[in-house]
Amino acid sequence: MASNVKVLPTLMLTVFLAGYQAAFAAKCPPLVIGPAITSGNIKHPSGLLWRVMRPGKAENFVLGTMHVSDPRVTAIANIVTDELERSERFAMELLLDADVVFHLQAAMFYLDGRRLGDIAGRELFELAAGHLENYGIPTVIANTMKPWAVFTALSLPAGKEGIPLDLVLMMAAQAAGKELIGLETVEEQIAVFESIAENDQVEMLREVACHYDHFQEDIERMVQHYEERDLLALTRLTLRYVTDEKKAFLDKLLWQRNEKMVQRLKPLFDEGKVFVAVGAMHLPGEKGILRRLEQQGFVVEAIY
Repeated sequence: MASNVKVLPTLMLTVFLAGYQAAFAAKCPPLVIGPAITSGNIKHPSGLLWRVMRPGKAENFVLGTMHVSDPRVTAIANIVTDELERSERFAMELLLDADVVFHLQAAMFYLDGRRLGDIAGRELFELAAGHLENYGIPTVIANTMKPWAVFTALSLPAGKEGIPLDLVLMMAAQAAGKELIGLETVEEQIAVFESIAENDQVEMLREVACHYDHFQEDIERMVQHYEERDLLALTRLTLRYVTDEKKAFLDKLLWQRNEKMVQRLKPLFDEGKVFVAVGAMHLPGEKGILRRLEQQGFVVEAIY
């Protein structure tokens, strides 16, 4: 018994040093905190369900979602269900059918024989692959994935099975016989990630792999803010850490897509009775969908 007591501290130290050495070998940078975001910087700081209409015209509704299957997110409020039922058409970022899912999954892997371990470096790859085991992805498969696919996977909560909110809503609209509309094509969504330079993909992977536990805690905070319908708090968390690579990525992921989605929503909203589900981070701010709709002459009002 005494020998075991002596061995335990040594074992713990060995495990700690192994993790430290792996992180050091992967050249883990510190997280860089960006400028503080105040309520004055963010338009439409709270609310998930928004009424959008022109004066005297039919109503439309926009719901901010989270692309996760957490029961706290997928528990749809009655007011949301009621407005979805009253709407005639349902729109979302990308309609998720079997063909779209196949194309998305195929795009995540190298098909030219390259390996992530060679591109990202062995140490960073091993660190990321260890995290991917939390998602049921074995190392041999991880080594065929593109950097953007890995940092996207590691940005999701681990160990959460089930249907994400967007798909829950789509299935409900489909079961009710509503017209389904995709605001983007699968090729457009893939292009957002493929347009990131490979070196920048690696640096974004490095950040999420090196600080994986921290970002997992942030996901939990995001779910809590979502429950509170607090778009300002969600924005602060999303934009808290700033690098040049992340700025460029967020511009493509959010702001440029917002402009495109509003262009496609405008004629739909002019006709009315459309229910739209998009990620909540697309809604707030000067470059958010809600502000852009106001600039197109629509009246926007939070109702939940």
